[in-house]
Amino acid sequence: MGLFLQWREPAARALSRVMPGDVLWFADTEEPVFALTFDDGPHPRTTPQLLDVLRRHRARATFFLVGERVAAHPELVGPIVAEGHEVANHLMRDERSVLVPDDQFRRDLAETTRLLTPYGKVRWFRPGSGFYTPRMLRSAADQGLRAVLGTLVAGNTGGPGDEAIAGGLFTSIRPGSIVVLHEGTDKRQGVVATTDELLTALATRGLTAVTVSDLTG
Repeated sequence: MGLFLQWREPAARALSRVMPGDVLWFADTEEPVFALTFDDGPHPRTTPQLLDVLRRHRARATFFLVGERVAAHPELVGPIVAEGHEVANHLMRDERSVLVPDDQFRRDLAETTRLLTPYGKVRWFRPGSGFYTPRMLRSAADQGLRAVLGTLVAGNTGGPGDEAIAGGLFTSIRPGSIVVLHEGTDKRQGVVATTDELLTALATRGLTAVTVSDLTG
């Protein structure tokens, strides 16, 4: 299946009360907005196409970028910010951050922020694969970063299950939700169509996609 819902809204709220540390899972708001986020970019194919889709829908998003991909494709980062979106820290490599030694984690976090800072203030980070420890959160806080996970998570795989992702997300998104989608590889090309379908459907409910900073601000 292309769709995997990691946390639905009630579960995310419950986890936010019992999981340690200052982690943003959702926002308490009655405004008809949700945060749309993309992990694992930038990518020469998916990132420009996502920007086209977001522009057509007048939507905003936060792109959690991988440092080594930023270094490989710096020309893709400027347009993200120029279109009114936000860039955030997703560490240096597409890997499970919780398995990275503490010293390396701190270096990777700092290096990714260094690569992104020319494009704007970096406020947020998301650990690879969504797992974290209190020590990781402290290291991030020392660097002025707050962790963002999400209320709903989905990943395109290039298989037939991709067609069900937008419909599965549509019924679960609420004001204040944080939605996590994934780009960054050729197999995830379907995220472009998923995003277009999802934003079209959510417009019928009056829900608008915004950045994480706008959602919390």
